[in-house]
Amino acid sequence: MRGPVTHFEGSHGPVNSGAGAQHISIYQEIRDSAAPDRSGRNPRRAAAQELRGLRRRFAPTPGCARARQVLEEQRTVLLSARPGHGACTAAMALLCELPQGAERFRELVDQAEEEHGTDQALDPAQVEEGAAFLLDLSGTTRRRYTAFMAELPGFVQVVRDRDAWLAVVLPQEWQTGFDPLLQRLTARLERPDPVQVLGAHLRECGIRPEPSQLSGKELGHLLAGATLAEVVELSEGIRAARETAPGESGFSAWLDVAMAARAPELRDVDNHMDNLESGAQRALLLATALLHEARADTIHEAAIRLLHVTEHPQVTTPPLQQRTLTARLREIRATRGADGRVRFDASGYQERVRAWFWDNYPQLRAPLGNWMDEAADLPALGTADRLALVTRFARECLRTGPPEVLSGPAERWTRAGASAETLSMAARALAEGVVDPRHGSAFRHRLYVWSQDAALPTSRAHVLIGVCSEVLSRRFPDRAMVRLRHLSRHQHPDVRRTAREALSRITASDDRLYRSLLRRLRVAHDTRGRRDLAVFFQVADPSRLPDDVPWRTLLADHWATAFAALPPGAWEESLRGWLNQVCSQPAASRLALSSLAAACARHRAAFGTVYAIACAWAGGVPERVRTVDALWASCRSVAASPAG
Repeated sequence: MRGPVTHFEGSHGPVNSGAGAQHISIYQEIRDSAAPDRSGRNPRRAAAQELRGLRRRFAPTPGCARARQVLEEQRTVLLSARPGHGACTAAMALLCELPQGAERFRELVDQAEEEHGTDQALDPAQVEEGAAFLLDLSGTTRRRYTAFMAELPGFVQVVRDRDAWLAVVLPQEWQTGFDPLLQRLTARLERPDPVQVLGAHLRECGIRPEPSQLSGKELGHLLAGATLAEVVELSEGIRAARETAPGESGFSAWLDVAMAARAPELRDVDNHMDNLESGAQRALLLATALLHEARADTIHEAAIRLLHVTEHPQVTTPPLQQRTLTARLREIRATRGADGRVRFDASGYQERVRAWFWDNYPQLRAPLGNWMDEAADLPALGTADRLALVTRFARECLRTGPPEVLSGPAERWTRAGASAETLSMAARALAEGVVDPRHGSAFRHRLYVWSQDAALPTSRAHVLIGVCSEVLSRRFPDRAMVRLRHLSRHQHPDVRRTAREALSRITASDDRLYRSLLRRLRVAHDTRGRRDLAVFFQVADPSRLPDDVPWRTLLADHWATAFAALPPGAWEESLRGWLNQVCSQPAASRLALSSLAAACARHRAAFGTVYAIACAWAGGVPERVRTVDALWASCRSVAASPAG
C-alpha cells in the first residue's frame, strides 16, 4: 500500500511538491528540525524521559510538603506562587512522584482551541483511569480563567471517581473568589532555595561540589538576587567552564570562571550601547547575538544584510581602509576563536543583547523578520547554526508578542517552492510557538485550522506533520493526534502517507492514545471515510486492545466497511498483517478473529476472498494453518448465532 519515498538530508533549491514519480520527500529533515533534539527518539518515550530528568533536578520549594499532602489525600492540588518561583515545575515534579507518573502524565489545554462556537474549557472525557494531569492557568486570560474555574469543581470530581490525579497552576492574579471546595485544595509555594536549585542542576550534569564550595559570600550575593532562570544559566556556565578548563582544575576554578563571566560591568548592555554610536557596529552586535558561535564570515555577511533591511545609509569605503573584523569584534566584546567561530566574552551576554534590542527597538521587529527570510542562504551557515538562529529569533518574538510576529514568517517559509532549509526553519519556529506558555494556544489553534485544509500546500503540510509528531505530541499528544488525523485526509497522497506514519509513530508506545485514535476514525464509503480506513490499516494491532464487546464491534465495523468499500487489493496486505498478529500474539486471537468473522457475516460476499487470502497466507505452515482453522470456526460460530 506504500509507494516509494526518497529521503535526503539537504536541498539548496526549491522543493518539488508536485505529484508524480519525481516527488521528493524532505520529511525526515523537517522532523529533525522540529524536534527539541536530533536523537530520533520516539517522542512519547522522550517526553517521559524528560519528565524523569525534571524530577531529578527539582529542588523542593517551601510549601511543597503541604502540596504533596493535599495531592495525595484529595487527588487534586491547586498551586499558588509568584511568577518565577517554579510552580509549574513543582506541579510536574509532584505528578512524576506518583506511580508511573511520568508515563501517564498529560497536560490539559483549553477545549476552545478546537471546539468552535463553544466556551467549554475542560473535557471530562479526557480523564482516564490513573492518569496524572497538569492544568497550567498561569498564562490564561481573565475570561478563560473564569470559564476554567466554573468547570473545575465538576472536573475534580471526575478525577477522583477515576482514581486520577490533577495539579493546577493558578495565575498570580485572580486566584481568589472561586468555589470553597477549591479553596481547600490550594497550596502556596515560596521561592526555592537557589543554592539547592544550583546543586540539583550541577548533579544532573555530573558535578557534585562539597556544600562548603556553594557557601561563599560572593556566590550567595549573586544567587540572592538571581531569578531561577539565571541560576540555571550559572550552572550551564560552570559546566561549560569544566569542559574547557585544564585537567587539573576543580570546581572552585570552574565557578570562578563562570562568576567572572557574569560580572555586572560585562553584562551591562545599556552602557555598552552608549559606546557604540555606529549603526554598523550595532548591526554587528545584534548579528553576533543572534548567530552566537557561528563562523565569523557568516556573522559579517549577516550584519551587512541587517544594515540593508533596516535601510541604513550605505558607506562606501575602500576595503583596505576599513577596520579589521577582529578589531570590530573586540569593540562589541566578542572574540573569534581558533575554530573561526565568534563568541561574546561574557557568559550569557548574547541573551541580554537580544532582549535589549527587542525591548528598545520595537521598530526593528518587522525588518528582522524580513532579514530572517534570507537566513537560509547565509554563507557557511550549517544546519545547527541555522536552527539555533531561528530558536533565538522565535523566543524573542514570543517573549514580546504578538504571536503573528512569528507565525507570519513561519507561514512565508512554508510557501510552495520553499527550500529544504527554509522549511526546516519554519518547523523550528512553529515548534517553539506551539509549546509557548503565553502564545501556545494561538499557535495550536492555527495548526488546527491548517490541518483541516485538504488543499493545504504540501510543503506546509509536511512541516505541520513534523511539528505535531516531534513536538506537540510530547506535551499535548491528543492535540497532535487530532491534527495528524486531519492531515491523513489531505488530497496529496504523500502527505496522507506521511501523516499516517506519524500517527503510527506517536501511538506506538501509548496505548491510551492509540485507542483514542481508533475511536475517532469514521470509516465509510466516501473519500474521507476511505482515508480513515487507510489509517486503520496503518496502525491496526489487536494485541493492544481489550477483548470486550465494544472493541469487537468497532473492529468489525472497520473491516466490514473495508470489504464493502474497497477492492480486495486495497486490504489484502492489511489482512495478512492482521493474521500475522494473531499468529505471533495468541492472546489477541479471540478479539482479532471474532471481529473479522463478524465483518464477514455482515458482508458475506467478501468471505470467500478473505478465506482464500488466509489460506494463501498460511502456505502449509502448521501455526498458520491453525490460525486459518480458527478463523473458519469463528466464522461458522458467528453465522450460526441468532445475530449472524
